[in-house]
Amino acid sequence: MVVVEMLLASLSLLFPAWLIWRAFSTSKQLEARLSRGDPTLLKDDRFKVDRVTLGPPGTELIEDVQFVTVAQAPVVQQPGGYRYP
Repeated sequence: MVVVEMLLASLSLLFPAWLIWRAFSTSKQLEARLSRGDPTLLKDDRFKVDRVTLGPPGTELIEDVQFVTVAQAPVVQQPGGYRYP
């Protein structure tokens, strides 16, 4: 009977241990992706950018901003050395 109780106690500790491991693993993965500058983090459902707290001097925080990508016009190099958009 003691063996069964020990088995049940071990099983009850398995779920909290898995939760701790998952949180640690997710944190390490996030740190690695941030250090690489992974742009897919902005669209990842697991992570939400809540607030940017570090930035260069003069950075202003803007609430509820939406990011929009804009296509850049190609630059054509003319023979005379002038660049026209």
